[in-house]
Amino acid sequence: MPALSPEDARLLPLEGKRIGNTNTARIPEEYLQLLLPSATIHCWQQGQVYILSQHIILGPYSLWIHDVISNGEQHILPYVPHAFYTLHFLFESGLNVRLPDASPYHLAEDTCNLFYLEPGISQLPLEEDAKALSVNINILPEYMPALTADFPELNKRILQNRTGYQVLNKQPFPVSALSRLLISKILTCRYLVTYAGVFLERCCADLFRLFCRQYKGTIVISPADNRKYDQVFDYMRNNPHLHFDLHDLCWKFRISETEMEAGFLAHFSIPIKECHHMLKMITAFDMIVQQTYKPGEIAVKVGLSTEELISEVEGFYGFKVAANGN
Repeated sequence: MPALSPEDARLLPLEGKRIGNTNTARIPEEYLQLLLPSATIHCWQQGQVYILSQHIILGPYSLWIHDVISNGEQHILPYVPHAFYTLHFLFESGLNVRLPDASPYHLAEDTCNLFYLEPGISQLPLEEDAKALSVNINILPEYMPALTADFPELNKRILQNRTGYQVLNKQPFPVSALSRLLISKILTCRYLVTYAGVFLERCCADLFRLFCRQYKGTIVISPADNRKYDQVFDYMRNNPHLHFDLHDLCWKFRISETEMEAGFLAHFSIPIKECHHMLKMITAFDMIVQQTYKPGEIAVKVGLSTEELISEVEGFYGFKVAANGN
């Protein structure tokens, strides 16, 4: 491969500082609705490939979102400037990436993987009419021991000597309805910078913890059971005002309490009660940030007293409700 400079348009940076934003007047109209107000934005064309890349630093997490559209066969070159881990989600199509000094790897659609990446340039061949959405939550190696401390199996793997590109999970993990919800909240976050930082960092932390639990999990449930637990999830998501009542949920969906707790945890990598609480907090935060609802109205919407609402949201997001106009 010929020598490349950091400015080469074929390069797709996966990490690192980029100075300034692409002027919105130069961004194709169909991309404008995808822009996150709090992100550093770069949009460019290389041959017949259009790339929109967005980047936000969120505490220990470095969030990168890449929208790629190819109108013809072409290669782009994912570029890693320094070592880091990346929790990678891929949507809309599968891709085959050729990693430096490693075997080609197939990135399946609607899956997530945890990679350890070292400096280098990969090759990503794109077919005609290819379209892909790549969401990367990058983490520097020095942060990983603390972030995985509650997950001994993964923590042990992290602390082992690292050499070369690695995929830490033995097989790709499917993206659950909960992870898909969190990612959709990231992609549609139009909050002001102060609110966005708080909310997006929590989303990244939740996605990473869900992966850590998937890495630990050993229970396998059938596709039919998956649909059953997805129905439970949708019911809780659409009814945030309801108090958590495991007995009532089990009666409604004709599942024993033991099966419900074990099956939901296996499918979503989170205890059902914890998921119920997370869904309430997402709803409450959104209503608070809109600043069009009184605290009492929000409390009713999520089935809490006003005092409980403020305490729970502040604890969940590290966000002072009273200090932000509510």
